[in-house]
Amino acid sequence: MPDTEPRPVTALVLAGARPGRDAVAEAAGVPIKVLAMVGGTPMVASVLRILESSSLVAKRVLCGPSWKVIQEQAFLQELVEKKEIGWLPPQQGPSLSVKGFLEQFPEDLPLLVTTADHALLTVEMVDYFLREAGRAQVDVAVALVPYTVVAEAYPQSKRTVIGFRGGGYCGCNLFLLGSPKAQRLVEFWTQVERERKRPLRLIRRLGWVMLLRYILGWLSLSDALLELSQRMGISIQAIMLPFPEAAIDVDTPEDLVLVKEIIEKREMTLEKGKVAGS
Repeated sequence: MPDTEPRPVTALVLAGARPGRDAVAEAAGVPIKVLAMVGGTPMVASVLRILESSSLVAKRVLCGPSWKVIQEQAFLQELVEKKEIGWLPPQQGPSLSVKGFLEQFPEDLPLLVTTADHALLTVEMVDYFLREAGRAQVDVAVALVPYTVVAEAYPQSKRTVIGFRGGGYCGCNLFLLGSPKAQRLVEFWTQVERERKRPLRLIRRLGWVMLLRYILGWLSLSDALLELSQRMGISIQAIMLPFPEAAIDVDTPEDLVLVKEIIEKREMTLEKGKVAGS
């Protein structure tokens, strides 16, 4: 029996600005990071355009930046005023922004969550993730790329690596909240953000045994997800993406330079393809 196409989802794009100094915004000469130009386009505009181009995304909602910034950026103000995208003010942290959205729009599930600094996002990445997550039929799907895939393609890129028995993984800022139960994970995410400066409280929530297994290198990714699933009473699955660029967002000025180089190479490859095909 052939696979059926998953139904289109709502996409929530997190575009809030962290308080204090932002090295990326300063390097790019813009008020906030998501307005940094990449390939001649502000990052946030690029992400919104990619989501619009996906047949598996029905609606786009931007959470942040502030309304003041929206009014200062004609392209964002036009999108909001023409109701081509929804807009919500950012909360204090990404988890609270997602939580606030689900409280206001509980019917907008499944919900794809991504970030406005995901400058290398492509339609292929979005569709691959949504199709695989749809097949999994879980409460929460999380996109990951094996670190070996990222390191082989971009050894100069410094990424955060989550180490498990059998290998490390990089996050992709792509999540699918598939059912109302997914709000339990969002609540947990909120607690993690709130208690990041109180490690003992966080450890108690995760469990000492699980933490010890992780430290000793005994914990596999599948075991970790199973443990979290059982603790929260939900189903969580990792979706492995074959795209190393999916793990590269713009957290530092060095990331911005790398992303610009990758996009420039993409454009040159496309141009060569057009010439060869003419």
